[in-house]
Amino acid sequence: MNPKPSDRKREASWRRQGMIFTVRRYNAMLKRQDGVCALCGKPPRGRRLDVDHDHKTKVIRGLLCRHCNRNLRIARWVTHQWLDRARRYCGLPERTS
Repeated sequence: MNPKPSDRKREASWRRQGMIFTVRRYNAMLKRQDGVCALCGKPPRGRRLDVDHDHKTKVIRGLLCRHCNRNLRIARWVTHQWLDRARRYCGLPERTS
């Protein structure tokens, strides 16, 4: 069976990002994740889940919703100390552990 043009386009996009990934692998990963984001556990809304990967090693970690994928990028610089300061700033209770 020949891949659909939209599938070829998605696979070409992944290749441009340095990932060796296929629609078949995407669908298998989506099934293993029960059709939901690997981080928040919510189903996709209005668009497919993003393929999350390590930008240095190109290792694919899982499928994330747009919100989690974007916030994961932001979270790379966030430390426990920063989170503690943010909690105090917002008037939230300190972490217990």
